[in-house]
Amino acid sequence: MTEYRIDDLARESGTTTRNIRGYQERGLLPMPLRRGRVAIYTERHLANLRAINDLLGKGFNLKHIATFLTNPRARVGEALELSDVLGEQWSREPHRRMSTREVAAKLGSADDGTIDQLVRAGIVRRIDGSSDVEAVDPRIVDNLATLIDRGVPFETVVRTHAEFTDKLSDAVRVLMRAARDEFVRREGVGWVPQTPDEVAWVTDLLVAMRRSATDNAYKALDRALDDGLAEQLREYEKTTDSTIPR
Repeated sequence: MTEYRIDDLARESGTTTRNIRGYQERGLLPMPLRRGRVAIYTERHLANLRAINDLLGKGFNLKHIATFLTNPRARVGEALELSDVLGEQWSREPHRRMSTREVAAKLGSADDGTIDQLVRAGIVRRIDGSSDVEAVDPRIVDNLATLIDRGVPFETVVRTHAEFTDKLSDAVRVLMRAARDEFVRREGVGWVPQTPDEVAWVTDLLVAMRRSATDNAYKALDRALDDGLAEQLREYEKTTDSTIPR
């Protein structure tokens, strides 16, 4: 039987020594043999690592893989909840803790009324036991600050943001309903993916819908902004014309 030291095993399996140690701690790999102070790995370790790499490549996470390796007879559906497949977050911007001083520096105020408005608009969340808040997406705070710096009142900025995101939420519900209806059309009510191919299909469909929706949304938003600007300019010109002496 071929034997490996950890560096050799990492190279042979295409992973890192850090990952190998992490998998051992999670129980995904048996502990190595010991010869003095040297850890010795075998072909069994290599086979497990290749299986882990393969499953990671198919979109499974370490929780699912642990189920497979500790219970080889487990079905995919037993290890993989549908929420795991559908629950992958598309928004990657991390939340950020902000002090009231930081909020005030960006938005001009951080009193209770200001924070309440930000919370209602979904821009920040309160942190229990602290005067600090958590910005849901720091970029939103920065964008609002840009408008406030240009003289737009705080109340206007926050109200507009809330109304705009409400409309977007309506559009997203249409998209997600279409995805759900497609699952039901193909597989029936209550279906749960049971094989790697089914998981891959669900993931691929959602990713394709998301990319298409994102691209179309940007283009539709650009057109809507052009149309909206033109409409408001026409309305403004009518107002201007009515105030000009004849």
